[in-house]
Amino acid sequence: MKKMLFLVLCLNSFYSHSQNITFLKSQRKDSISLAKSLPELARNAINVYKEGNKETYKDNLFRLHIVAKHYGAVTPLLRSLGQEMAGDSTKIRALGISFRLYASVMAQHPVSVSETERLFEQQFQKLYGTLDEEGKGMVDQYYERDLSLLKNDFDAKIKALGDQDQIKVNDAVALCRSYCSYVAFSATLRKAKQLLKVITDANYNVDDTVVLTMKDGGTVSLTIARLKSATQPLPVVLMYNIYAGRDEANCKEAAQKGYVGIIANTRGKRLSKDDIEPYEHDARDAYEIIDWISKQTWCNGKVGMYGGSYLGFSQWSAVKYLHPALKTIVPQASVGAGIDFPMHNGIFMPYMLQWLHFVSNNKLSDLVDFNNTDHWNKVFKEAYMKGIPFNKLDSLEGSSKAIFQRWLAHPTYDSYWKSMVPQKEEYAGITIPILTTTGYYDDDQVGALSYYNAYQKYNPSNNYYLIIGPYDHGGSQGYPKKALLDYTIDEVANIPIQEIVFQWFDYTLKEGPKPEILKDKVNYELMGANKWMSAATVGQMHNSELTFYLSSTKKLSLTPDPSEGYISQQVDFKKRDDYSSTKESDYCGFTAMEPKTLNISKNLLLFESEPLAEPVAITGAIKAYLDLAINKKDLDIEFQLYEKKPDGTYFALSTNYQRASLAKDPSTRQLLTPNHKEHLPLERNFMACRQLQKGSRIVITLGVNKSADWEINYGTGKDVSEESIKDATEPLDVQWFNSSTFVVPVLK
Repeated sequence: MKKMLFLVLCLNSFYSHSQNITFLKSQRKDSISLAKSLPELARNAINVYKEGNKETYKDNLFRLHIVAKHYGAVTPLLRSLGQEMAGDSTKIRALGISFRLYASVMAQHPVSVSETERLFEQQFQKLYGTLDEEGKGMVDQYYERDLSLLKNDFDAKIKALGDQDQIKVNDAVALCRSYCSYVAFSATLRKAKQLLKVITDANYNVDDTVVLTMKDGGTVSLTIARLKSATQPLPVVLMYNIYAGRDEANCKEAAQKGYVGIIANTRGKRLSKDDIEPYEHDARDAYEIIDWISKQTWCNGKVGMYGGSYLGFSQWSAVKYLHPALKTIVPQASVGAGIDFPMHNGIFMPYMLQWLHFVSNNKLSDLVDFNNTDHWNKVFKEAYMKGIPFNKLDSLEGSSKAIFQRWLAHPTYDSYWKSMVPQKEEYAGITIPILTTTGYYDDDQVGALSYYNAYQKYNPSNNYYLIIGPYDHGGSQGYPKKALLDYTIDEVANIPIQEIVFQWFDYTLKEGPKPEILKDKVNYELMGANKWMSAATVGQMHNSELTFYLSSTKKLSLTPDPSEGYISQQVDFKKRDDYSSTKESDYCGFTAMEPKTLNISKNLLLFESEPLAEPVAITGAIKAYLDLAINKKDLDIEFQLYEKKPDGTYFALSTNYQRASLAKDPSTRQLLTPNHKEHLPLERNFMACRQLQKGSRIVITLGVNKSADWEINYGTGKDVSEESIKDATEPLDVQWFNSSTFVVPVLK
């Protein structure tokens, strides 16, 4: 999860026009035919392929050129891609180096395997020595590949074409991407691994065979890397990782920075023979893993942890039973299990099944299945169009998952989820310093900040630091993107998060200086102002609030509407002609960060404020206090926050979701009384910080969540995962009362 620039190249989605390209079935009857026909397909795709996102476009384009055998175009495109992603291609000179090396070799027209490998070794030695340690770590990760998986992915894409003689441009790009990886690594992977092993053996002691047996009989496997030049016991940097398969490179990076680098794969992964059961064993296993590490001769008794997403969660699980040797954690973009994944504020998401396949199909990580977006989009669309019960989703997909059903049996934040991470007074026992990184457009920001909020509530020491800026889920974990869709982030926001993480380890494990960016406990980048701000707590980020009331004219007013009326809305859950799905290139549900116009869902109402009379900065998470009445027992609420700039264009700030029956207490469902006015607090929302100029307007869209990206709440009061379109006997009628308020934290 750490090398997000590398993962972008592996996982980046693409989109293009629906124009077709001729690709005859006879041209793909065998491997010889494919080798002859694919270059022509790639050349045809290059001529018609278009993509609004420059990063995605260049990421796909250099691969198309490789398949087309335009080898001279590859290095310039990779440099340009690096500039697009990070704003400075020299920062990431190793970006795409496996493809760059392959293109350099093939440009010399080798005629045999031995000549290919000889030329590859020459080019490898020439380029590898020019890289810094960060770049060398990226090279390690590029070549931690399984060629059989690449072949399987390519074969699956060929098979999916069936008898078609015309294929869509995006299918052609997908096929060429897959073939590019397969053909490049077929030619170079064996030799690259030989060369990297020589380098590793000369500089590191690496052991990837360690298997620890827990007290209950379960097992976990470890990968350990130490510099051979290290003669004294050192602090350990530990990643507790469910995404097994690319472990050695991460360990070696930590070793290179002056630590013992260790990755512990969660129970059931890699060499462990146990069942793969995400989240369930991590807290207790972590204690025993750290205990074993602390007793090794090469450990000086100090352990620090870092990593993002699931790895952020696993660090919070590790401090539930805090081992004395654990001296700090750096949870990044942390999943809040039971809070924002696999359900967000009580609403399950179909993506949870795709993710479960990713981590549990095998002992490593099933990227082929995970990246089969055509398959998953088809499954999710079919489920939506048919209106099947959500708990039948795995059966519809074709492979029942016990853990999927177990999660659905816990639709509230109950003891099942609470047992995984600290609760209440357990936070008071956390005596170590903590650094969290997350982003305004990090899908797991709500989870990441749930830990922060609980810590602040129960731990009086406040030894907790936070960095938050205009980052997505991946950027929050180490390598911010220069641009999020059409929004180029402020220059000062483009910080080296990965470097800061190891500066933090030097500070907490080696008594080095504190990272300079940490001016106070909470450090946030103010979008639009191009500056970092700091505060002692999240609550002190703002010094005022703007309270907006709904009005019958769909305005946001700073004064209550004296009519005490309401706005009516009706949603018919039987209708399925409104199908839409979030693309993987979207951020938190936004297709653009700076749209010229808003194309919102039919199930959302738009409310707009008067122009702001003075400049203000939004500095925190919006809160909603909704007065409403419905004719059913429950609904799932969605609202979005935008800035409408003086020129009439928009800036996307946050998308927020909440199951109404869990608004007051996420652990206990409290059904609504039909046709009775209810008051619902929506307080677990996304934070965004942006400078608004005089004349800007606040825009809020509000309505009912009805999307293929989420389970559908039909409002019967039954377990929502058991409801189906058969329960949509009558439309949902909502009355949004004018007394409803939205509270926006601002810094004047």
